Amino acid sequence: MGRSQMGGIRRAYMADKLRGTISGNENIDTEIEERVIDWDTLYRYNWDIYTEFHLGISLKPYQRDAIHEIGVSDTFFWRAGRGGAKTFVTACAAMCKLMLYPNCWIVVTASTVDQANAIVEDKIQRELINKLSPYLRYCYEKQWLVITKPGDGYRIENTLNNSVLRVLAPVESSRRSRSNFTIYDEAAVMKKSAIDQIFEGMAFPRQPLYLNNPKYANNKRWLEEPKSIYLTSSKYKYQWWYRTWKDCVTGYYMDKKSRYNVFASDFFDNIENGLKTWGDYRQKKRTMNDQDFRMEMLNEAIGENEDAFFTIKQFKENQIIEHCFRPPTSLQFFAGEQPDFPEKKEDEIRLVVMDIAFANTTGCTKNDNTIITLMSAHWDSKKNRFERHVDYIEGHDASDTIGASDRFRYLWWVYNADYAAFDGRSGGEVIFNHLTEPLTMPDLGSRWDSRGFGLADKYQVVSQAKIDDYHSRTVDKNAVPCLIPVIATPELNSTGWLSLRKQLETNNMKFLISMQDYQNELTDSGEYYQYTAEELVSQLEPYGQTDLMIIEAVNLKTVIKQDKIKLEEPRTGTKDRIVTIMYGNYIIDLIENAWQQQLQEDEFDVDSIQLVY
Repeated sequence: MGRSQMGGIRRAYMADKLRGTISGNENIDTEIEERVIDWDTLYRYNWDIYTEFHLGISLKPYQRDAIHEIGVSDTFFWRAGRGGAKTFVTACAAMCKLMLYPNCWIVVTASTVDQANAIVEDKIQRELINKLSPYLRYCYEKQWLVITKPGDGYRIENTLNNSVLRVLAPVESSRRSRSNFTIYDEAAVMKKSAIDQIFEGMAFPRQPLYLNNPKYANNKRWLEEPKSIYLTSSKYKYQWWYRTWKDCVTGYYMDKKSRYNVFASDFFDNIENGLKTWGDYRQKKRTMNDQDFRMEMLNEAIGENEDAFFTIKQFKENQIIEHCFRPPTSLQFFAGEQPDFPEKKEDEIRLVVMDIAFANTTGCTKNDNTIITLMSAHWDSKKNRFERHVDYIEGHDASDTIGASDRFRYLWWVYNADYAAFDGRSGGEVIFNHLTEPLTMPDLGSRWDSRGFGLADKYQVVSQAKIDDYHSRTVDKNAVPCLIPVIATPELNSTGWLSLRKQLETNNMKFLISMQDYQNELTDSGEYYQYTAEELVSQLEPYGQTDLMIIEAVNLKTVIKQDKIKLEEPRTGTKDRIVTIMYGNYIIDLIENAWQQQLQEDEFDVDSIQLVY
């Protein structure tokens, strides 16, 4: 008889013995039983040893530590940057639980059932069973491990010990399930309500058969605490995951009854362990925006500074606009093509706001940016107020102020705006003079209106003397009345910042979604791969500018001077983008107040007429 045949007989014999042990058969070899107990005890306390020695899966040192901590924890929270193999390690841990513990119910979930299924399909079946673990492969071929997909989620059953791993979606129908070991993949993007109302309620101590023995039945010492495993890359500090992370850290040091453990790794750990390269790092650094890079690569939780006037939450909860205004190109304008954007309604106001920078005006080069922002105000008759939208942001180098002001004028026309606001301080005087001049643009054809810009008839925020001065300096006597120069004072800035925060707190200021979310939309729809590199940059820029605006805002430091709010940027930071939004919001406030007053007067007139009759 060949060696392989002997090995097969031996494995079959051991399987029968194991089945006998599980079924409670008393006719088992005492020596084998003691060896099983010894090995099982060792493996249950050391899942890392079980993974490498028994399953035959090689682990990196940090992976070995992580899987060991999962095995000895009641609650385990792993924060890791992209590519940190946290899902792979957790898949190994799930198989340890499935193989070592009879009558165990393991649940894997995520924000979507497809994401949770990927743990079973990609990590467990393709990698662990088919490639890495001869033992798991053998069990699978013998149908001791049976993988099915009865519904939307995968199911793995260990037929030797009656343990089951299930993939469950975060939906109401999952409520009736039970779990002794719950894995939350990319927990930060899951809804906390789903975790609390669905999955936490299914947590249940494992019911091994030995609890039927009167010796153990009534002793709570033998009840095993259900395990919860949280996996995520870092997101924003205001979100629920960060509070849970801090609770786990606190529990690790303070809780004497429950076993908490936390684990963290970043992109540099991936490089150190050969999972990524410095080339990967440089590529991600070049292609990702700063905020996403810090969160996903460096594993940094993003939040506002300690003296922040604005919070991340205020902005992120208002990032709901999926499609920005896209200015037509010169060729599109010449051909009469209309932007793919809703036409302006009768009760809608549109503004173009510019904060212009001049080269060599500051020692911080980061400040040398001219920002142009397009904002719209939509009248809500039920709430008697304007809902404000930031539809587009673009930036220009400070070295070309005339070019930026011409672009400002072009955007006003193509956006079909009502008002054009700009910072009238310092070099703003020169810009005003240029804006009032006629502007010929032959490349745009006869459709281009070459008239200069003049002061708007209403909503001015400067003194009457200054208004008269502006009128006297207007070059084009047939100018379009739309300009609102803003010469900021401490009073105006203080009022403007307070108003902007109020709009954010009441969810009345809407922004474009993040660049990453928009990029994901392009990828899902297939459009991402249809663009050239240059076209892709153009598509993503307004969303990236919005992300940069949020970073600016939450990094501003609050200073109180003479009962006035002043927001100061960090030494190497900017506030150009958020300033344009503050100016635009301030002007919308003026328009809103005028509309509300007019409505009150109209109501009074109607009441007076009715009284007369």
